Amino acid sequence: MAEASGALYAAREKIHPKAVRGRFRRWKDAIGWTLAAVFFIVPWLRWDRPGDLPDQAVLLDIAHKRGFLFDMNIWPQDIVYMAVALVLGTVALFMTASVAGRVWCGFSCPQTVFTDIFVRIEKMWEGDRAARMKMDAAPWSARKLLRRGGKHVAWIAVAVAFGATFSFYFTDAPAALMDYLTLDAGLWMWTTVLILGGTTYLLAGFAREQFCNYMCPWPRLQSCMLDEHSLVVTYRDDRGDARAPKRKSQTWEERRAAGFGDCVSCQQCVQVCPMGIDIREGVNADCINCGLCIDACDTMMDKVGLDRGLIAFDSLANARARRAGRAEPSRVVRPRTIAFAAVIGVICLGVGGSFLMRSDLEVALIQERSPLYVRLSDGSIRNAYDLKILNKQEQDRRFALEVAGNPGARIETLDDSGQSVELAVEGGRHVSRKVFVTVPGPDADVSDMALVMRDTATGAEVRREVVFALPR
Repeated sequence: MAEASGALYAAREKIHPKAVRGRFRRWKDAIGWTLAAVFFIVPWLRWDRPGDLPDQAVLLDIAHKRGFLFDMNIWPQDIVYMAVALVLGTVALFMTASVAGRVWCGFSCPQTVFTDIFVRIEKMWEGDRAARMKMDAAPWSARKLLRRGGKHVAWIAVAVAFGATFSFYFTDAPAALMDYLTLDAGLWMWTTVLILGGTTYLLAGFAREQFCNYMCPWPRLQSCMLDEHSLVVTYRDDRGDARAPKRKSQTWEERRAAGFGDCVSCQQCVQVCPMGIDIREGVNADCINCGLCIDACDTMMDKVGLDRGLIAFDSLANARARRAGRAEPSRVVRPRTIAFAAVIGVICLGVGGSFLMRSDLEVALIQERSPLYVRLSDGSIRNAYDLKILNKQEQDRRFALEVAGNPGARIETLDDSGQSVELAVEGGRHVSRKVFVTVPGPDADVSDMALVMRDTATGAEVRREVVFALPR
């Protein structure tokens, strides 16, 4: 049709997936609702925090450039751990694809989860597949307007709830909810709801499978992860073809003698597919491996009295072995998956150990370059430094500052001076102080000088090298 009319592409045919029951539908619901529940509930989990911080278990405190995950504090200096976590997730996704194709897309992807929620809402207001198709074709009426309007109101409510909940991760959730209800929320909060809520409404309500087919790169990338032992949703054409409806007067023996297989062309596998593909035409890159077509086919096989498994998770190696009349066990554990598991294990052990042993104090000593030094009236030489301290603990701390490596060196701040000075740093705060280091004269030995910061409560020390400039 597209060629005959000269169009560059075919118009989208709206997909109305039919409701189905079965084990994969139950798994899909369990995983999807669990993930949605975690997202909506987590901002409301309470956790005692000192000072004026919200008592929230998971919080991204943008104002003070830090995050909280239960008992862990995450700072900008920990960005390397966030980057490694993304790499770890990518490797885990590669491993999942090598084992079972696009099961992430079929069960855990946010697009899939919210699309399922929107389809359920659509079914509540407009009925199952046949009723929705009939309503699409029917002229506008009061009944159609009411049902369509109710559906869109429910969709918008879910989308707004998603956008608002996302903002709860950046501020105190109970206070933010009251701000929304009283219309006192800040501009950034309303912007978050508008952008994320609007995106959810459009993608889950209208784009659906088009997002996966045209916007998401993963369907194409995952093909590189598959091999002959990867399990993907597969139609057993050696058992099912040739396909044709079965006459009531025809026995299965007569049907097979006539050259027909077990597939009765009921089209149930196509009608339940959220991507609108026909798995009987072969493995398709657009298939999200949700298994709903397996549930539909198994239900039909039960009705006609045949064995299940006409559509199933299968591998190319299994199909090839079956045609040759031999058994080929599934090889989930193989060199590729072992390599992925080893990489994930090494990353988890290395990064996890590094994260647990990270310092609770960040110190940087930066020498001022203009001027490099100042000659004082008594002949001594002074250098200036910017001392930056990040106290990662939530308790206030006091530090004694002194210079090691030169007994005659003095340290000064704008408030104090001497062989040793004290500096207070509030819990969870970053401070910057001007520090001056003075040595007796231009002939002083400054090769091994270091700034020593000692916690006055615990005695723990942090050393930073002092680069000292002298007259030539």
